[in-house]
Amino acid sequence: METQNIFAFLAISMITMCFGWGMRGSAIGGEKGAMLPGAFMGILCVWYTGSELLMDNVYLFAAACALGYFYGGMEPYGSTMSLVLTHNSPRYNPPLGYLALAFKGSIWSGLGSAFLGMSFSAMSGVVYKWYDFVIFFALVPLVQEIGYRIFNTPYDPEHGKMPKVCFSKDSREEWGRNLVIVAGVLVMAAIRRDIFTIIMWVGGALAGSIGWVIAITFYDKELHPLKNGKMLFGKWEKLKIVDGWKIMEFTQGCFNGLGIAGAFVLGWPLAAKNLEQAEAAGKLWYMLPEKVDTILSWVFCALIILTIFLFIIPYRRNGNKITRAFGEVDMNIVEVLERPCYMVGPLALVMLGSTTMASIICCFTMYYVIAQHDGLERYWDYKNIKIIRIFLILLGAVILVGQILRGYTLWETWIFYCVGYILFDLAYFARPKRLKENREKSKSLKEFIISFGGDATVLPFFYILMVVLLIFGYMNFR
Repeated sequence: METQNIFAFLAISMITMCFGWGMRGSAIGGEKGAMLPGAFMGILCVWYTGSELLMDNVYLFAAACALGYFYGGMEPYGSTMSLVLTHNSPRYNPPLGYLALAFKGSIWSGLGSAFLGMSFSAMSGVVYKWYDFVIFFALVPLVQEIGYRIFNTPYDPEHGKMPKVCFSKDSREEWGRNLVIVAGVLVMAAIRRDIFTIIMWVGGALAGSIGWVIAITFYDKELHPLKNGKMLFGKWEKLKIVDGWKIMEFTQGCFNGLGIAGAFVLGWPLAAKNLEQAEAAGKLWYMLPEKVDTILSWVFCALIILTIFLFIIPYRRNGNKITRAFGEVDMNIVEVLERPCYMVGPLALVMLGSTTMASIICCFTMYYVIAQHDGLERYWDYKNIKIIRIFLILLGAVILVGQILRGYTLWETWIFYCVGYILFDLAYFARPKRLKENREKSKSLKEFIISFGGDATVLPFFYILMVVLLIFGYMNFR
């Protein structure tokens, strides 16, 4: 297998993850938003290999990395960042803040990268046995709960009961759930002598930790005056058209892309050797019979849709408060249902070679997670919000039908990742109420542009990245 140019791979990985990680923070956030940069990275790693066989099954690897990144998104980090950013706060503690962010970043990116590496080893058919993944993912919910109980409880701020190691005083932490999964992945890889997955984990973990430290340093320098009293971006800072948070996310994305791509280049000879038998046979390892694969995949697809509607149907908003139609309901219940439906079950099927599940995750699910979030959380300013929600649901139904009848090509999926996410974000940026308010308080075009704050610079940057990615996709995925 003749690989692509290393430097081109590193460069496009940085650009793509810069876009993906920045869009994660803009369009969705959380674990579902993290699926975008994960899917991007899986696609690019397959592209680098130059293997037609792997490209024919690209969604397996894209889904593995997307769902791997899903794990880390469960962990809050806003309060942890305040340890570095809030200079006049009693909580100001940069050493602890940097350490905490590096720790959380290593878990988040490390898991995404490790599962990506493991998918390549799994599809070779010579590293893992089918029961490895059945046992591993069957134990995930239990092991995660144990990790949470050990590391992140008790949590009762009102009565002063907090975990021994706690980085967020005003939000519940869950890094214990992911820490035990990291341990489990590394133990399983060590037992099966899967050096490639270990290399991928190291690259992702280093990228996540170093990226976080540099990104938060950049944000801190942008937020506060330098030693000479000047602001980092000078006049742009005075005009308030710089968004330090987005700069932080863009920086993180670049380092994630560089670190994971670098680890993949380093470890690829090992993975390629494992895949020699599959390449010679012209097919990857599939544990699941086709009918079983189809049935299980659509069962989990139905469960994903169910969790979405459990979230949507009783949803109400009263002013700035979100309530439930049948009284207050703990949203953690919905999250507990989402995790096995979005993450554990689908990722287990992907590792067992389910191309159907992988395609559903990369196409239909990726649409619905952003439609759900934006339709409920971000489009409140629209007077016809109910019609918009109906439209988003119906469009999802059309996409689902297309998924069933024909599936989607990589080029079509790439367009959605690049353009679709931008359109969702643009609909929020250019909502009528906001445009009207900004026009009324602006006397000139310059003032109108400035009235959008950091979006005035962030959105053009997104569009530049989008164009670069579309050109790359047109040249390689059509």
